[in-house]
Amino acid sequence: MADVVPYEESHLPQLQRLVNGHLGAVMPGWALPSGFIADRLMRDPEEYVTDPWVVERKTLCGVEKGRVCAAAHLLRYRGPQENPAYRNAADVAWFFAWPESVGAADAVLTAVRRQVVDWGADRTGLCHGLPGGPCYGVADSWPHIAACLKNAGWVLKADCVYTLYAGPLTGIEPPCDPPVPEVSLQRGIEITDASFLAMVNGKEIAHCEVVADMTLGGELPAYAGWSELSSLLLDEEWRNRGIGTWLVRHAVAWLRLAGRERIVLAVAREGEEAGAGRFYRRFGWQPVTRLDKGWSFATPGA
Repeated sequence: MADVVPYEESHLPQLQRLVNGHLGAVMPGWALPSGFIADRLMRDPEEYVTDPWVVERKTLCGVEKGRVCAAAHLLRYRGPQENPAYRNAADVAWFFAWPESVGAADAVLTAVRRQVVDWGADRTGLCHGLPGGPCYGVADSWPHIAACLKNAGWVLKADCVYTLYAGPLTGIEPPCDPPVPEVSLQRGIEITDASFLAMVNGKEIAHCEVVADMTLGGELPAYAGWSELSSLLLDEEWRNRGIGTWLVRHAVAWLRLAGRERIVLAVAREGEEAGAGRFYRRFGWQPVTRLDKGWSFATPGA
């Protein structure tokens, strides 16, 4: 029988093993330091837009025989008037449980729903976001998590499905001349890191954004050598002319200059259907997992 108790500092070593056990099942070697996890229970500076709207945070741990077997981190919002989606809303930032600890998982999710009802939240969703790359959602390498959520009354939007790709930056040809004579390259600055813009007569027709430092300035040493392709967009009239490949090669050359060796990126279902997966496989990047996003309570107060 599991006891569900509020998080205490003594839970941190076991909570770290729980989190990193799931993260390592998505990508080998990925892990979060204990201090980083503890800090993110109090604040999330990477979520600079929504984190200031959080008015209450609560971490619940399912403990069996002194062992943390399941845990969930909850956020309660008081969003601004101009963003009603976050007004009186709640999110489960993440939920994890060991596969064999079904009882603890069910107890934690029951306590989550009870807390949401006590808060009087009008909307409740599951973010399931972890720092370090686009690992947002329930990975297909965690079937026990999806089963526990469904058993507890959570519903998944069928269209919120992403495929996580990863691979090396070696063996990719360097950028050459523009594939279309009138196209020129412009490098820009983005919040994430750097962008590579394809320009025609001063107008942007495509852009590629990358993150060169996934360690967050050294906070996440396990991510050393990793980079992220966070966005690649191309105006429809300019597609199938080699411009996307040309931009990606420029981005890869930039990442190599920064000493990066590997890359990760997420492709939405509609992107897969449009051929994005085939495009990225040409660089030697392969799918590693599927991420199901968009989980929510069917009725928050049920």
